[in-house]
Amino acid sequence: MAVGTPRVRVRPVLSDDERDLSEIALGSRTIVVAIGSQLPDLIDKPLAWTAGITDAGYSIGHSIFVAPFVCLAAYAVAARRGERVLSGAFALAYLSHPVADMISQLLRGRVVDLRTVLWPIASPPATSHGGFLDHFARYFFRYVHQLLTGGLTVQIVFQSLLGLTVLALWLFDGAPIVANVWRLLRAQRHR
Repeated sequence: MAVGTPRVRVRPVLSDDERDLSEIALGSRTIVVAIGSQLPDLIDKPLAWTAGITDAGYSIGHSIFVAPFVCLAAYAVAARRGERVLSGAFALAYLSHPVADMISQLLRGRVVDLRTVLWPIASPPATSHGGFLDHFARYFFRYVHQLLTGGLTVQIVFQSLLGLTVLALWLFDGAPIVANVWRLLRAQRHR
């Protein structure tokens, strides 16, 4: 190629089925971020509240000592699939969860309890509020009560703005997964 000649990037022409599959693959980014952002709770809450293996809902999944291994495992899986960028998205989402938990403590006017991220060296005090459904009901009704009686607190405003921002970004990105499934269903119906 001569110096100064612009490079032209040629994209392959995809069949309708291949295009549908590639659009679903774009939704995998959304899935990776959603799973990564919730994985600490998906690990720790059942271990504590259902299985009784740990004392509190903050242990293995929230631990800064375990996080590098989880992120390396995500990298290995993504690299094997040829999608290393997904591991970065997962790691950012996964690592943001414990940070958001600590910010939440600050927004509620509490002192940040670093024991929530220091397992196995330290753990927060044990909770004894029953199983998973008991905890869910307790937190859900406390939150609803706070919304109905406490007015807008800094925490509620922050959570609402964060949720609206995520929703806006998801819509701006074309509502991955939902839009892809909708297009697939419509395409199947019209065949």
